[in-house]
Amino acid sequence: KMKKLFFCLFIISTINLVGAQELKSLDKFKASFTMDSAESLGGGEYKLTASGQAGPYGRVFTNFHFTNKLNNQTGLGEFTGMAWSQVEGVITEASLQGVSKFNGKTFTVYSFDALSDGKVMMWKGEFDFVNKTVELEVQQIE
Repeated sequence: KMKKLFFCLFIISTINLVGAQELKSLDKFKASFTMDSAESLGGGEYKLTASGQAGPYGRVFTNFHFTNKLNNQTGLGEFTGMAWSQVEGVITEASLQGVSKFNGKTFTVYSFDALSDGKVMMWKGEFDFVNKTVELEVQQIE
């Protein structure tokens, strides 16, 4: 009976943990950027600037600093960066941070960002260095 009790408690706690990891999505939009510059700093470290249109934020200017702090060989790394835009008289800035994974042709990138307007954004994107494009699917989360 004790094993059944522990098993039931385990199942209930697992269900609670799964439910606790759900993110409530609010506004969604697409963002399309052109890479303005890219440079290698050596050792799997790169810097990139890009600009383009990002939904309600209009023209956005970004910079990314890609690193590989775990020195792994699977194409997995991380990045930090900044973004800013101006819509009429309102300037919005964002602190960017996430992970990237090389998939043989492009880099798939995931990010959670804090914005100066108090919003939190989550996005997934494809970085294509050959074609100089960045395509993002962005969503605001609570």
